Amino acid sequence: MKRFFTLLGVLLLLAACTNEGSNEGKQEEKGSTQETSASSLAIKPAKLSKREQSIVNQMGIDFKTFYTVDGKVEEGESLVTSIVVYNDGEDGEVEFISSGSGDQERFNKALHSFQLQMEEQVAYFTMGSPDGYSKGSTNMPKELGAFIFEQIEEEVTITKGETVYLAYLIGSSENQMSSVNHSDVKTLPESVKTAEYAIVAQLEWKDNMEKND
Repeated sequence: MKRFFTLLGVLLLLAACTNEGSNEGKQEEKGSTQETSASSLAIKPAKLSKREQSIVNQMGIDFKTFYTVDGKVEEGESLVTSIVVYNDGEDGEVEFISSGSGDQERFNKALHSFQLQMEEQVAYFTMGSPDGYSKGSTNMPKELGAFIFEQIEEEVTITKGETVYLAYLIGSSENQMSSVNHSDVKTLPESVKTAEYAIVAQLEWKDNMEKND
């Protein structure tokens, strides 16, 4: 547990370093295949340098994904990040939720992250952004023996009202599991909803009045 929180500080340093690099290289990235507009946001896997990837690999975090957000959210709207847990086909239960201030926000390839550290019967999660990080935990069935982790791999453009499923972890009591197709990141596979256990990290663009719906 103590090791986990120590690693969070390293993650923040890495995020700051990568975000600075993204800003310095923004002129080179103007040729992106998906241009954002005033009514859309681009969500894209972050490209880490070899040194940054080496740091990540040495941190000991079990599962992680880094992604960037590019575009503008108007006043009265928010990007809402949440962690939803599914158990044995039951409806998903929101374990964590975080949203913006509600003021106008402009994201310039801002680096965000999601990490999972698995301990005995407990999964510790962290959602990182240029402003800092939020953390929490959720209990896991002790009989889980195999896991599959899927994460966003291609750039996707979203509009207000849409959800992107950034990453999910599926756990099973079986020794072997089949990979799940995560190509459509705007749709959560039924195999996740009906899994013995699943942790889903998702991002939604909402009006403020919708945040707690």
